[in-house]
Amino acid sequence: MYIFTIIIALLTGIFLGILTGITPGIHINLVASVLVAYSFYILKILDPITIAIIIVAMTVTHTVFDIIPSTLLGIPNTENLSMLLPTHKLTLEGKSKVAIWYGLIGTTCGLITTTIFIPLLIKFIPFAYDYIKNYISFILISISLYIMIKSKNKILSLLFFILTGIVGILSFNIKTLDQPLLPLLSGIFGLSALILSIKNKTKLEEQKENLELSICKKDLTRISISTTLSSLLTNFLPGLTSSHTALLSNKIIKIRNQEEYIIISSAVGASATIISFIAFYTINKTRSGSVAAINYFINQINLTTLIFIVAISLVCLSLATYSAIKISDKIIKIVDKINYKKLSFGIISLILVIVLIITKFEGLLVLITATSIGILAQKFEIERINLTGCLILPVIFYTLNI
Repeated sequence: MYIFTIIIALLTGIFLGILTGITPGIHINLVASVLVAYSFYILKILDPITIAIIIVAMTVTHTVFDIIPSTLLGIPNTENLSMLLPTHKLTLEGKSKVAIWYGLIGTTCGLITTTIFIPLLIKFIPFAYDYIKNYISFILISISLYIMIKSKNKILSLLFFILTGIVGILSFNIKTLDQPLLPLLSGIFGLSALILSIKNKTKLEEQKENLELSICKKDLTRISISTTLSSLLTNFLPGLTSSHTALLSNKIIKIRNQEEYIIISSAVGASATIISFIAFYTINKTRSGSVAAINYFINQINLTTLIFIVAISLVCLSLATYSAIKISDKIIKIVDKINYKKLSFGIISLILVIVLIITKFEGLLVLITATSIGILAQKFEIERINLTGCLILPVIFYTLNI
């Protein structure tokens, strides 16, 4: 009977992960917070382990499906090539299917490779955390300064880093604002790109059905190992994103082309997911909304529970990847037929409604402010990684007790 419950929980989590993965504005942290908010009622129906299975399945599935909207949505026009992500470049060439497959390959490699290294990570994570926990703020400052020095426009990059940081600090300190990350990140990285894509009258070429992949097993192994090593930072240094981890991976192994960048970016997210579970087990620290929700239902996990979570993750990886291939093919065909401008308007409307319902008027103000900054940044060709000041600066202030 309990096996049947596990299967139902697994399928429920996969369904929720697909929903959050392909729907802009709905993130797993939002769903996790809803589960916590209604835990009094949910615990009357489900036990904590079953709820944890749902959250784990949702998290892994979301990580797999995240490549689909990041490939097909928020694409600038071809006149501003410096603002195009590798997935967007392939989509504009009619190769969105290729971009999605590279993302799925990266996710699979990242999760499997990190799983293989679990015995080593269990020993390494506590040691590394004890060594750097008192220097987190200084490390974040050093990394941020390094990125700004390497930017094309150093002064503007610094100004936008500080500007987004101030907006982030203010957002986190609005007591009446629930889920401040929702309007903040949706505005800076989502709505701004969608609005500009409409203004620039982006037109997608007909997407090709054929699939041509050019990556060898040796390169996949090289990328997977470097990703696992660099992903450790995402758990010890709050505020860092997959872009920072991909940058570190690029220092470990030189990224040769845009296909490798897509693989690394996707592998980073998958690797960080597994590492976050290991960090919860080894140092009892939560570095994501999903793990924080699991922590709410299960105060601490033992080795048996960790192994069970990893096993659930691997099962979800296979089911979610298969589903992503099938669903992405259908979505690509729909995108071909639907007017991209109307599609973008529809997504913008959806994000506005979600933000207004969940975060009320305060969230709408944050969304408008963040979107304005995101548009300005793209107009000045500021790299997106410099806009993560909205996450990093609040963490720096918090760790320095300012």
